[in-house]
Amino acid sequence: MPEKTTKILYIITKSVWAGAGKYVYDLATALPKNQFEVFVAAGGNGELAKKIKDTGIPYFEIKNFQRDINIFKEFFAFFEILSLLIKAKPGIIHVSSAKAGGVAGVAIFVYKFLKKPARTIFTAHGWTFNELRPKWQIFLIKFFSRLTCVFYDKIICVSEYDYQSAIKNKIASTKKMAMIHNGIKPEDYNFLPREEARKNITNQNLKLENIIWVGNIGEFTKNKGQKYLIDAINLLVTRYSLFVTGIVIGFGEKYDNLKLKIKKIKLENKIFLIKNLPNAANHLKAFDIFVLPSLKEGLPYVLLEAGLAEIPIIATNVGGAPEIIGPALSRSDLGNLKRSDLKETGILVNPANPEQLAEAIKKLIENPELAKALAANARQKILSEFSFEKMLQQTLAAYEN
Repeated sequence: MPEKTTKILYIITKSVWAGAGKYVYDLATALPKNQFEVFVAAGGNGELAKKIKDTGIPYFEIKNFQRDINIFKEFFAFFEILSLLIKAKPGIIHVSSAKAGGVAGVAIFVYKFLKKPARTIFTAHGWTFNELRPKWQIFLIKFFSRLTCVFYDKIICVSEYDYQSAIKNKIASTKKMAMIHNGIKPEDYNFLPREEARKNITNQNLKLENIIWVGNIGEFTKNKGQKYLIDAINLLVTRYSLFVTGIVIGFGEKYDNLKLKIKKIKLENKIFLIKNLPNAANHLKAFDIFVLPSLKEGLPYVLLEAGLAEIPIIATNVGGAPEIIGPALSRSDLGNLKRSDLKETGILVNPANPEQLAEAIKKLIENPELAKALAANARQKILSEFSFEKMLQQTLAAYEN
């Protein structure tokens, strides 16, 4: 007699290939097939949807899911999700991202009211109330975050920072919450050699000199802070006369704004935006230094990937970044970083601070031995502390109790 499987439905706002999307994909494709029957639902038919379909996992488009708040779209998305729940009858419902958490939470409440038993999980990939917003917006976001968490049996925070932030702001009871770091599988990555990766990027009709490459991979949004990296590179070129090239790889709504900013400071031949580069993470070795200039983060996968690729890392001191890169270093610490036997795994700077970013980049350019040591330390830490297997086992435990 075949073993009975549990139906599990993953729900996420957008079907783009970003951190939360990778999280859903990794879990959905790794669950034991003899224990789980998996379904995935998201807004649109982006890269995540394509990857899920390629595995044979059923994918459902939530047509009314979109990034921006629209009360009518939310209303119709609620009915789409409720209809899907009634049709699929999942025993476990695992929701990711704030927007999906709220809308799906209400649908889950109605679903349970209809006497349909299900274990419900919500993963917060960085609390929205930690963003730089007006106080009245923060107040409302905290209120709705608390309300969202009422609908779920378990709240997963992907960083200790988010876990402690939720406790401090009384978002949910500690009994409900769990801290589970994101993890990655080294075998999933095929990092291209430095020259091959650079050739792939320069094939994008760009003329790039064979000089220091300072790179970033991320969605072109306000929270990712790429404009501060552009300002930092401007300082490196104009103030310090360093020969650097900035490469920013990604996709998203702020592409035109960033392009215009680069044009205004007349650095079109020094800073390049690369849209929709396939398998972007596999090109990490093209960079001499990786920079994450974010204003807000959960536990960024891209830092795990850059560490795994053994690229020197500079990141802003936000969200879970210090749990990968920490501890934070003061300006005096930065001046004293010389030894090659340091335990640090990278350099942290304050967010929205191009001056500190430029100083940190300059430090690594001028001290290649230090950069190499930090990169080696980061790789070792990723391999020992951020495995996907650990993440999977902890998540399976959350599904049970």
